[in-house]
Amino acid sequence: MAAYKDEERGTWYVSFYYEDWTGAKKRKVKRGFRTKKEALNFEEEYKRTAKADMDMTMGEFVEVYFRDKSQSLKDRSIKNKRDTMKAQLLPYFKDRPMNSITPAEIIQWQNTIIEKGYSDDYLKTIQNQMTALFNHAKNIYNLADNPCDKVKRMGKTSKKKMKFWTIEEYRQFMTGIEPGSKYYVLFELLFWTGAREGEALSITPADIDFERNLLHINKTYYRMHGEDVITSPKTEESNRTISIPEFLKKEIQDYISRLYELPEDERIFPMVHEAVQHKLKQVVQKTGVKKIRVHDIRHPYVKPTTKKFITFFEVFRAAS
Repeated sequence: MAAYKDEERGTWYVSFYYEDWTGAKKRKVKRGFRTKKEALNFEEEYKRTAKADMDMTMGEFVEVYFRDKSQSLKDRSIKNKRDTMKAQLLPYFKDRPMNSITPAEIIQWQNTIIEKGYSDDYLKTIQNQMTALFNHAKNIYNLADNPCDKVKRMGKTSKKKMKFWTIEEYRQFMTGIEPGSKYYVLFELLFWTGAREGEALSITPADIDFERNLLHINKTYYRMHGEDVITSPKTEESNRTISIPEFLKKEIQDYISRLYELPEDERIFPMVHEAVQHKLKQVVQKTGVKKIRVHDIRHPYVKPTTKKFITFFEVFRAAS
């Protein structure tokens, strides 16, 4: 191994050949290291993970996993998966070779995790990350067996009764919000269109066709590492155009008109998820309606069998 000094930039870089997991020879150049030691450490680690021998540790393979998934997963999904693995997988298996972890050890790990008293939903999330990691090792890097396949999965599977508001409950809830305010218009949009919270928070004036009463859903909003992030919707089917009722169109128009020449590409609801959730909780307590999540507001609008989105307005109109 050798590292080289970039005299122009005052940093170090490495240039080396390595063998990937298929056996192919490839060349890698990486610049910008502060010290020679950092550059050499990078080369050593890269060669080990590029080959992806299954005697590498889980801690090392996690980096391979996220490197492979970097183009297929959104940043938020990667963060959530990393956080779960760091908290619940790596403390137990970080230094263990992937091909040495047995089903019996997976059961012991499960028992330890279950004793922490997590909800069934979170237990399933943890289990899913462990299973996904081993599936990737088995399917892509020829690990002989996935030890998770031989043990029972954590987290009870139960059919929960879906919670959502009737029109009467929704109207009662809305008596607790000032008409025309940003939260009033936001909850109107969520209830009558079935938009997801992140989709609604990403809407700009350019997304609304006021002449034809149409709302174009083509992106979603979230906040990560203190930064506002706008990205494509959750699924390809989520790119859609929704018909909006005349009264909602007028409410949105009146609201936007008070935003002092808001640019066409600026969000009309410049707030974060936590603010919306806090407002929901506050108004639920004030009005006495049953507790639901922000996400549950949209539940009556999706036909699971066809994956076709319909608005509550369309349902209401068809029934009248």
